Amino acid sequence: MTAADFSKGRNLFIAEGCCANGIVTLTTGAFLSGYASSLGAEDSLNGIIGSIPILLCSLQMFSSILLESLRRRKGLIVGFSFVHRLLLSLMFFLPLFITQPVIRLTAVVILYGIAHFFGASIGTGTGNWILQLVPQNIRGDYLGKKDSFAFAFSTVLSLIMGRVMDWFRNNSMEQTGFLVVGATVLLIACTDFWCLLSIKEPESTPHKQKLKDVLLAPIADIKYRKVMITYVFWNLALQIAGPFFSVYMVTGLKMDYTYITFLGLISSTVRILAAWLWGKLADATSWLLAGRLSMGLLGFIHISWLFMTPDTCYTLQPVLQALSGAAWGGIAISVFNLQYHYAPEDKRVLYVSANSSYAGLCGFLSTLLGASLLTILPSFQIGNLPVSGMQILFLLSGSLILGCVLYMGKLKKY
Repeated sequence: MTAADFSKGRNLFIAEGCCANGIVTLTTGAFLSGYASSLGAEDSLNGIIGSIPILLCSLQMFSSILLESLRRRKGLIVGFSFVHRLLLSLMFFLPLFITQPVIRLTAVVILYGIAHFFGASIGTGTGNWILQLVPQNIRGDYLGKKDSFAFAFSTVLSLIMGRVMDWFRNNSMEQTGFLVVGATVLLIACTDFWCLLSIKEPESTPHKQKLKDVLLAPIADIKYRKVMITYVFWNLALQIAGPFFSVYMVTGLKMDYTYITFLGLISSTVRILAAWLWGKLADATSWLLAGRLSMGLLGFIHISWLFMTPDTCYTLQPVLQALSGAAWGGIAISVFNLQYHYAPEDKRVLYVSANSSYAGLCGFLSTLLGASLLTILPSFQIGNLPVSGMQILFLLSGSLILGCVLYMGKLKKY
């Protein structure tokens, strides 16, 4: 591969990141919560559906055995990626063929799970492919730029589709609106496929791996074990409430899609600038510092959601969404890079796959715990502040995130 090939690959991965983020925007968060609710899903089930991708991350330790045995991984990554996004698109068309409510909702959940099975199987391989094209000395700047472009695109897309969905909902045609969402996902998926197909792949050195090594070798590595504990802690803290934020906005605060996407615009606009600044900070200092600072900020934001009610949301939401954008600008690139940074280069896919698997499984169990807590947590009043079970979950999540940030101090010497 020539220097031009590497440069072209980096640019195409920026475009591919825009497509991938656009699809994530339309198949998670408020759009997924609204779609599941329209099919009859209750709040607790809605949150569990949103956490399915986290659960399926546990497959990455098994897929790493296959990926590590290949000299060329591009064909597998491109194929699985397209099937993943194609199935996400088809999910929105199921009501055309299935009319029985329970069967229809069940089919959507199953198809959503199958889609993310394909996506989770190649997630680590895709990340490693990107890092093969990006030298260490420009990695922070590049990942910040990539994240900024991706969220600029997804912000514009969510604004447009939010307006479209509100128009259809106001005209009692919400299911037709979701068909438009599905068609848009299909179009973006085809563009994403073209981007990946056009990127050249550096040759990898195959490593035959045993399942025992995949399961135990990263844990046996004393240095990397602390990284894995950090990611398990992080997923526990984030996912106990993470899937319920969008559910709360749709069903608890009764916000319309246009306003939700407007809030997304605020968050993404700040995140675009913040990602670039966090990347610069990481290059100048360390990924660990950038990660701890941005995670700490998010912890305080989650705690602040305790005060989010129908009366306060229009005042608090713009502020917290802006701060959330600033926090996630650092978290996204730090969480992605730290797990690779601490892994031995010749075992990077194996270590990161195991880390993602253990952390993903913990994250899903954490969501199940959050869903269970929702059924037993009482609603009560503190002065003039009404407090629901979801608000208590947000408080718990923020407190745990701050605990994770403190634990990350153990990574300093590494």
